[in-house]
Amino acid sequence: MLLDSHGGKQTRNIKIRPISIILIFLGTFLIAFILGQRLSFGNNIASLVPQHIQLQRHYDQLRGELAEANALNDLKDQQLESMKQELLGQQSTTGELTQRLRMFESILEARKGSGLQMLSADAKWADKENIQYNLTLVKGGNYPRYISGKIQMTAQSPESETVEIKLENQKTELPFRIETHTFLRGSAKWEQEWRPEKILLTVFNYRGKELLQTEILLEGAPQ
Repeated sequence: MLLDSHGGKQTRNIKIRPISIILIFLGTFLIAFILGQRLSFGNNIASLVPQHIQLQRHYDQLRGELAEANALNDLKDQQLESMKQELLGQQSTTGELTQRLRMFESILEARKGSGLQMLSADAKWADKENIQYNLTLVKGGNYPRYISGKIQMTAQSPESETVEIKLENQKTELPFRIETHTFLRGSAKWEQEWRPEKILLTVFNYRGKELLQTEILLEGAPQ
């Protein structure tokens, strides 16, 4: 019961039931709980956004580092391959220079002797009709000043017949003139059906006198 202290208004009666107090308490608690959940969810979202940005940045950084590492590996592979090729080229050049050095050492040694010498000779099949040859002639001593002449290439047939081998110019004689040494390289034409295994080289001076004779094996097989 509510009473007016001045007595000017009518007295009012207010009834408060227990269930009303409980409902008010539950309503207040429910509102406070909902507001708390919203605030907590908002805080979680707000905290997740910086984490997502940080993870994205870290991911992009790792991708960049991986791409850079792959590029460096590719560059290193290219450099290694280039160095390998360069090393092989140097080894090949060194081998060629060593071979040439040994050849000239042999020439100098042969020069200490006298007369004409066939220092080296080899021949191989280029194809069915052509034979490639490499000859090295050395003149020993200082006298005479030079030697000139010709070289004939022949082969022995299965019937023991001597067959002359024609050169590129269809001649059967290979001319030469030598003061110290000379390299003779070229190809010869083969026109027979049978294939020889050896070639006989006969060297004559300009007067037709035989100076030396050597037999060499034909390398390879006709293609």
